[in-house]
Amino acid sequence: MTHSDDDVDRAALALLLAGVDAKKIGKENSGVTIWFTLQGAKLCRKGVGEKLTSPVFKKFGTLADTLRGAVKAGAKLAACPFCVDFLEIKKAEYLDGLERKGGDYAAAQVGKADVIWM
Repeated sequence: MTHSDDDVDRAALALLLAGVDAKKIGKENSGVTIWFTLQGAKLCRKGVGEKLTSPVFKKFGTLADTLRGAVKAGAKLAACPFCVDFLEIKKAEYLDGLERKGGDYAAAQVGKADVIWM
């Protein structure tokens, strides 16, 4: 998840796909994790996603609505520690359920069938 307010359409598409994948593969495999990096890490702060709506995917609501749908479908939330620290997002401001997972986490996911890289 590398986009937020810089490309709301891409962020919405990624969240929608995560929700679909969580429903489909989360039941058979280890599940789906939405891992926030770079610009997308802004969405880790409570309240930010409520302010962003994709013109292309507006029928799904705000990015917060789409993210909630993915979590409801079974997706987990993780964020690059450096990215959330750079954006000065305090732990009290994290989305509920968000875990800090670094590059070692992402590297361990390479080659797994249930990971989609965008």
